[in-house]
Amino acid sequence: MSVEILDGATIVNFMEDEEAFNVQICDRFAHLDSDHDGRLSYGEMLKELQCLRVFETHFGVDVETDPDELVRVYDSLFVQFDHDLNGTVDLEEFKSETKLMMLGMANGMGFLPVQMVLEEDSFLKKAAEWESAKLVA
Repeated sequence: MSVEILDGATIVNFMEDEEAFNVQICDRFAHLDSDHDGRLSYGEMLKELQCLRVFETHFGVDVETDPDELVRVYDSLFVQFDHDLNGTVDLEEFKSETKLMMLGMANGMGFLPVQMVLEEDSFLKKAAEWESAKLVA
């Protein structure tokens, strides 16, 4: 994990660079696709869904959550990704839903810089690294 400063524009600009965004999407999808069949099962996607950390934390300490509630939340998130409801998520579904979620985060953050603790492989971390590389270049 690392601490980064970013805002909604960082996320939007990263997604607008289609080449950079697509590389990250394809890399993440390949990493999650443990059986290399070109589709993500619920089990494969669960790792990614858990990284979203959709439950509230208090000063970095996770709040105890009802296991049944967790199952319901992860099930509904998986359905959001599985647009054709065939029980798996293909690359296009993964890309499309990830883009929508990132746009939602960008809109929620607004354009005032926010200091955040980010997971090393997260899309937000990749967006921050992309922005830093652009500033150096």
